[in-house]
Amino acid sequence: MTCKHEDFSANVDVYRLKDSGRFMADVTIKCAQCGEPFQFLGIEPGLNLNGATVSIDGQEVRLAICPAGAKPSPLQRMATGFTVSN
Repeated sequence: MTCKHEDFSANVDVYRLKDSGRFMADVTIKCAQCGEPFQFLGIEPGLNLNGATVSIDGQEVRLAICPAGAKPSPLQRMATGFTVSN
């Protein structure tokens, strides 16, 4: 019988990149019932200290993060416009 993936488990690891003042968060998600990992969609693989990327298998998203107020928030950036994609 195929798992319906009705319960999930997520893991977040947060890193401080020494001598750079930068921070990253790595996130993984799996089905708590069968253990199958989930893939993140629509994000390119690689490393971006100012954005989001995924591991080559798509199962770990890597997010650039900063303390609140250290950079303009999404709301503050919306004053110059925003993007919608599907």
